[in-house]
Amino acid sequence: MASNRALPSALVALLAVGAAAHSAEGAPAGVPAAAGGAPYVPLEPSFVLNFGGPREGRLQYLKADVTLRVTDPAAAEAARHHLPALRNALVLLLSRQDEGTVSSSNGREGIRAEALAEIRSILQAEEGEPCVEDVLFTNFIVQR
Repeated sequence: MASNRALPSALVALLAVGAAAHSAEGAPAGVPAAAGGAPYVPLEPSFVLNFGGPREGRLQYLKADVTLRVTDPAAAEAARHHLPALRNALVLLLSRQDEGTVSSSNGREGIRAEALAEIRSILQAEEGEPCVEDVLFTNFIVQR
């Protein structure tokens, strides 16, 4: 008799799992939707690089986590497809910065705007449309 009671509970659990899986089918894996419906694409792994020139015999390091806000799931796929070119552009951009730029809010905002322009330019050339609405720094650490 105890097994007869467990059967309806197991059936309800299976139906709940199936419904949850069905509702998640619309979004590609690893691409959460933004409030406006546009997905985010994290550029992983983190960017860890040295920047500027050596100062007093010491290198300066920067760690940045970057996420792209793209126009739609197809744009997310295009961004992932061109990830090597996008990462290369960002590494070159970040490594040519100086301490004053990475240390100020205005400087970091300038870097973000320049990163957006470079990424959009690459995707425009490769895909025929810019695909990216915004570049977000979700983490930005400088070691001097």
